[in-house]
Amino acid sequence: MAFSFFKRKKDLKNQVEFCITNLSLGAADVYDELIGRDDIEISESGCTSNCEICECQLFAIVNGELIQEDSAEQLLKSVEKELEENSIAL
Repeated sequence: MAFSFFKRKKDLKNQVEFCITNLSLGAADVYDELIGRDDIEISESGCTSNCEICECQLFAIVNGELIQEDSAEQLLKSVEKELEENSIAL
């Protein structure tokens, strides 16, 4: 039996981060739509240091890219577009 000291690579997943405050302002609808996807790992942050955006728009951080829109529907479409164009999932 062969044994390897190298760890197996885990499947890479797209990272989507939400600010908890922004979730309460409407981004939770987007969160709820994305939570069941196998290619996404979602995280919630107490603060993403985007307070000036959080006050006036909904946003998510997708694989390090800030996506911001005026409505949850628009945000979901933009997040899905970003995931389609720049996916890191294997």
